[in-house]
Amino acid sequence: MLITDDAAAVREPVDISFKGDTAGVAGLGFINGILKVLTLGLYSFWAKTEVRRKIWGATRLNGEPLKYTGTGKELLLGFLIVFGVVVLPVLLAGVAISLISAGDQRAIALFQGLLYLAFFLLVGNAVYRAQRYRLSRSEWRGIRGALVGSPGRYSWAYFWTLAAPFTVIAGLAGVFAYVTGPAVGGLIMIAGLLAILWVLPWRANYLRAMLTRDMRFGDRPLTYSGTARPLYMSYIFAWVGNAVIFAAAIAATASYVIRSGLYEKQVARIPPDPMELLPIAGIWLAAIIASAVVTAWYRAMQINHFARSTHFEGATFRADATGSSLMWLVLSNWVISLLGLVAGVAFAGALMYVAGGLPSPQAFQSGAANMLAIVLAVPPLIIMTTLAATITQYRGARYLLQRLKLDGLVNLGVVMQSQSQMPKRGEGLAQVFDIDAF
Repeated sequence: MLITDDAAAVREPVDISFKGDTAGVAGLGFINGILKVLTLGLYSFWAKTEVRRKIWGATRLNGEPLKYTGTGKELLLGFLIVFGVVVLPVLLAGVAISLISAGDQRAIALFQGLLYLAFFLLVGNAVYRAQRYRLSRSEWRGIRGALVGSPGRYSWAYFWTLAAPFTVIAGLAGVFAYVTGPAVGGLIMIAGLLAILWVLPWRANYLRAMLTRDMRFGDRPLTYSGTARPLYMSYIFAWVGNAVIFAAAIAATASYVIRSGLYEKQVARIPPDPMELLPIAGIWLAAIIASAVVTAWYRAMQINHFARSTHFEGATFRADATGSSLMWLVLSNWVISLLGLVAGVAFAGALMYVAGGLPSPQAFQSGAANMLAIVLAVPPLIIMTTLAATITQYRGARYLLQRLKLDGLVNLGVVMQSQSQMPKRGEGLAQVFDIDAF
């Protein structure tokens, strides 16, 4: 397309809005759940695609919707390739190590350690490739996005920014354990792990800068100017708050274990009654909820910081996330997910009751009863949890996009189509690791 000087000189504001239908999304989630059941899970890749199309279509720039051009077939092919190249060889290697080592725990531990190391390296690669695929399948006015950097470079940065400080702490703990004894070494390790948490704001900003600077809209780059310093003021509150919460949870758990007699049972190797463990579960559930509440203010600050540090063609993004609204989003999404699970269990129980009554514990000893329970219980669980997951994904996207703005004027007339090569398949690694909500 020929761009005239007049067209190139026009600078205009870009309005970001989100206009969607929650009821329609709920209906989509319900249909996706049914189709997953009917296809024994194969439709999951197409279900994810339909949800993305719904979210992308609800996102408007200057009143015009984004378009998602990815397909379920691309996601399926990506998953199958990663399964064949990564997952299957790892499974076969695990079986081979178990057979060859003949119970040698050191060989098994070494294999597991290498596996965890490889997993951590691959997670960063999966994050980058997933982002690259989604951007390449996102269009506005026919112009698509792109991610032009190296997945390997990002994967290495994702790894060393956490692995390096952990290695230093582990080394110090090992030295102290050797010189002064395991007790001091253990204390050094615990203190070091708590100290490593202070790396997280810097690491998050460093990785965000890498990802943003590789982003393109058409042939035009995004830039990033943020540093980690502003994040630390909010992080102090989150770190101290979480330290207090989990210290209190540990103390409450220890107190209950001693007062309830569970400690004596453990010493005597007497299995505890499941009902005796409910208070412990309640303590840690309350701690997790309290942690989410305390952390919400830092997460909101992080969203706003990342936005105002991102620029496109002279304009700057802005986000208006708040701790209270993000806390409500997290807690309400948890409730929706829990309700979906409870509804699935209730429907499963109703189906089993209609089919001839709920099986007794003795009946579950028979294979026929187990098969009947699975056949009747799994479909409603899949349908209701898929419905809940679709709603929570949609609400999360809506929260961010309704609060995102672009301040300044943009020269849209000079934006040309990206010339970067589009990935041919979907984000297989991200699907294997299940690290991406969309």
